[in-house]
Amino acid sequence: MRPDSYCHICKGTRHMCGLDYCPLLSKLAAMRKGAESLGKKTLFGESAEVFVGSFGYPSVSWGPVLPLKEYAGEREIYEMGYEKIIEHRVNVVRGKRYGGIRPSGKLADETQDVAMSLRPVDVEMKFSKEPVFDMKFSSVAQPIGASGTMKDVRLCENPKIPKKADELLHERARAREIVTEMFETGLDNYYITKVLSAGLLGMKEDRKMVPTRWSITATDDMLGKHLMERVRNYPEVGEFYVLSHESLSNHFEILVMPGKWEFENFEAWAPGTIWTLGSANFRVSAEHEPFEGRTTYAESQAGGYYAVRIGVLEFLERIRRQGRVVSIREIYEGYQVPVGVFQVRENVRDATLSVRKYSSLAEALASAGSRLRKGGFRVCEEEQNPDAEKAGRVLLGFDVTMVTIYPGKPMFLKQKGEWGIWRKKKAAA
Repeated sequence: MRPDSYCHICKGTRHMCGLDYCPLLSKLAAMRKGAESLGKKTLFGESAEVFVGSFGYPSVSWGPVLPLKEYAGEREIYEMGYEKIIEHRVNVVRGKRYGGIRPSGKLADETQDVAMSLRPVDVEMKFSKEPVFDMKFSSVAQPIGASGTMKDVRLCENPKIPKKADELLHERARAREIVTEMFETGLDNYYITKVLSAGLLGMKEDRKMVPTRWSITATDDMLGKHLMERVRNYPEVGEFYVLSHESLSNHFEILVMPGKWEFENFEAWAPGTIWTLGSANFRVSAEHEPFEGRTTYAESQAGGYYAVRIGVLEFLERIRRQGRVVSIREIYEGYQVPVGVFQVRENVRDATLSVRKYSSLAEALASAGSRLRKGGFRVCEEEQNPDAEKAGRVLLGFDVTMVTIYPGKPMFLKQKGEWGIWRKKKAAA
C-alpha cells in the first residue's frame, strides 16, 4: 500500500511506513517549534495533570504538567473551540524525570500526589535547564508545548484526595477492580486515567507507571467492559435512535437499533486532514464487536474506538436499555492538528444529549444520512453476496469497503461515495 493508504490507521503510533518516527507529526512539530526558551528555570502554578512518556519504554520520562496560563479541565478545554485548545496546550510545560516505570523518592511521590488530587494544586517546578518550546503531538493524548528536565518539584499546598480513592489506593486489589470501584463512587475516567498512569493502581508489588496514551485507552476499555456487563441485561430499545453532534471538525451520527448489544464503529477521514494529505478520497476504517465483546485490540482505530464505545455505553446505562449500535465519525479538513481522543469522547457525550427517535430503520437512516457529507444511506436488497460470510473482515476493493459484524447480521458499506446497508433478501415462503 502507498503510505497515504494507512496513515489514517497508524496515526503516528505504529510506524507502519517502516520509519521509527512519524514524518507528518514531525513536520507538524517543526512548523510550531519555537527557538526561544521560557527564560527561567523555576515555574509556579496550578496543576492536576501528570504525563508519562512511552518513548524508550520501560525507561520512560514522567512528571507533572504545568499550565503557563489558568488551569482548565478536559471538559473546559473541549468547550474552548479548536484554535483555543491548541493555544491552551501550547502554553503548558511538562516536567521530565527519567526514572523508569518503578520510580521512588521525593520527585515520584510529589508527582503521584498531583495525580491523586481531585482539584488543581499549587506546584513549584525547578528545571536543570530552561524549558524549551518543542510541541509534541499524539493521536491519543493532548499536545504539550514545552518541556524540560525536572530537577525538583514541590507541592505548595495539600492535594485534595477523595476519601474513597485514598482508601481504594491502599487496598490489595487488582487495577481493574479499583478502576470500577472508583467509577461507581462517581470519579470520572479522567481522574482514573491519571492515577493509573502515575502507577498507583494494582497490587503494591506490581504497581508501575503507565504511559499516558496507553492509560487513556486502558481506562476507556476497562470502564467500557464494566458498563457492558450491565447493559447486556437491560431491555432492548423499542425504537430507532439517532444521536448526532459535530464539533472540532468531527461529525458523529450514531444509530441505536432494536436488538441485543453489539457495536460497530466507522472512521471516515476526509481528504486534506493530517492523515489524508496525499489522498483524493475519504479513507475509511471499521472496527466491531458482537454481544460477547471483543478480545483483540482495535488496531485500525486505537483509542478512538474505545472513546466512542464508552460514550455510547454511558448513554445506554443512563436510559437502562441495550441495542445494536453503529457509529459513523466523519473527520473534516479543519482537523489539522490532533488534540487527543478526549474530544472524541466529549463529542459522543454531547451527541447523546440530542436524541431523535424513529419507528423505522428507513426513517432513521434518512435522518442520519441527511447530515453526512458523503450523502445518504441506501438499502440494497440482493439475492446473495459471496462476501457476506466473511465476518468481521474489512474487504477492500476498487470502489467498495464492506464490513460485517457476523453472519446473519446487516452489512454496512461505503460504495461509490455513499454510505449504505446491505441485507440478505428474505427467502420466499
